[in-house]
Amino acid sequence: MTGLVVTDLSFAYPGRPVFDGWSAQFEPGLTWLRGRNGSGKSTLLKLLAGALPPLLGTLAVNGIDAAARPLDYRREVFWCGPGAIAFDHLRAPEYFAFLGSLYPRFDPLAAATYGDIFGLRPFVGARLSELSTGTQRKVWLAAALAAGTAVVLLDEPLNALDAASLAHLHQALARAAGAGRQAWVIASHDAPLPAPATPLELWLDAG
Repeated sequence: MTGLVVTDLSFAYPGRPVFDGWSAQFEPGLTWLRGRNGSGKSTLLKLLAGALPPLLGTLAVNGIDAAARPLDYRREVFWCGPGAIAFDHLRAPEYFAFLGSLYPRFDPLAAATYGDIFGLRPFVGARLSELSTGTQRKVWLAAALAAGTAVVLLDEPLNALDAASLAHLHQALARAAGAGRQAWVIASHDAPLPAPATPLELWLDAG
């Protein structure tokens, strides 16, 4: 079965259940994850990324079970979170090269091209830790667009981006939706993409 399949997922923080037997399937294309604050959007993406272990349930990408084959699973899932970028001691070209060693289909040249589109060329000599939040986010998004993984998870990708970068990201996501090769799961408070790239909307109601 293609895409990301979630079966009977359960997770709770101390004293606060978040998911109880939750199931879904994310097929190639865009899924816009919506829900009020506290509904579990960021938690769900961390679970799907393998950054949080579920209490119960299974996750599988293209038949690769996350519990049975965790390394193979994580090689097929790229997560761009809302916080600071990891490995921020690296410069952008070094970061892209490093990701190329982790993800079999990662394309460092494509990442650099997306970086140029996002206006990163003046910052290629700086360590990621020296960059602003918005510039770090552009580096991470450029990597996500070039990851080549079966699943790409974006948590609030529109935050801290300038208008030109927002337009470029919308265009890139529209192309990804039309390509039909990857499942993109996007958690955002912003409105979904306009037609013709209107994604499936999935609403979370967990407390």
